[in-house]
Amino acid sequence: MDSATQISVTVPALAVSGPIGVETAGGTGKSAAPFAVLSAPAPASGYRLAWHDEFDGTNLNLRNWRAHTATRYDAVQTADAVDVSNSILTITTYTDPSTGKHHTGFLDTNIGSGYKFTFGYIEARLRFVGRSGQWSEFWLQSNRNKAYAPPNPAAGAEVDIIEHRAFDDKQSDVRNLHSSAVHWNGYGADRLFLESGVRPLPAEESFSEWHTAGLLWTPDRYRFFLDGVQFWEAKDGISQSQEFIRLTTEVKDKSRAGQIPAGGYGPRGADTNAVTQVDWVRVWQPPPAS
Repeated sequence: MDSATQISVTVPALAVSGPIGVETAGGTGKSAAPFAVLSAPAPASGYRLAWHDEFDGTNLNLRNWRAHTATRYDAVQTADAVDVSNSILTITTYTDPSTGKHHTGFLDTNIGSGYKFTFGYIEARLRFVGRSGQWSEFWLQSNRNKAYAPPNPAAGAEVDIIEHRAFDDKQSDVRNLHSSAVHWNGYGADRLFLESGVRPLPAEESFSEWHTAGLLWTPDRYRFFLDGVQFWEAKDGISQSQEFIRLTTEVKDKSRAGQIPAGGYGPRGADTNAVTQVDWVRVWQPPPAS
């Protein structure tokens, strides 16, 4: 029983779809809708589903996610910027017209009931409508990503599965580009990192449409995927520690995403808002050794 509205079940290998019967102390019931088997994508062949959030219901599942409430760079992180409806998570970046302050959402699973894992394949289905001065990201982080002498990436790392900006620091339009990175040894002068460089979508495709971003994390490397196709591999900075999941948007003027618009991002609900939407997040892991 994942939640009041979600149950995970193990079914025979040949099962594809059908109703679910549930027997509880209060009686027996049958699902109102048929289940659909979540097949492992090719990079996770032989793995089994270990954790997922389909963003069902009408509220963020606070057993899975922590919504930060702080000021970071040029935005206030607030749960008010996060919405769940129609099985979609939406993070909206907007500007309060009464104060001129920018607001956005910053989520992670770094809570007592939240999910952390070591090794496996993680994937999200998402889309972005970005604006100048802000960027959005799907990534992993470890509480042990600190400076060590000598450097010890096994203790933990930041792994940026996909990062999206609409504009870069030169105010060039990069809305159909994406990038990934690995950071370890803290964030001070001794920090270490690898970057994929910016990568384009295929011609005629857009990040305002749905795409899947995935990471296959094994003890010796990271493999990064977009729509099931590997585009980068990193063999350094390999964390051997537990990592938690983050879905975030950040705002910083005259930085890596360009300038904040003169009028900000408009009140919540305006067509000038920056929006990140996530359909689901899923993690597959190898079955335990027999």
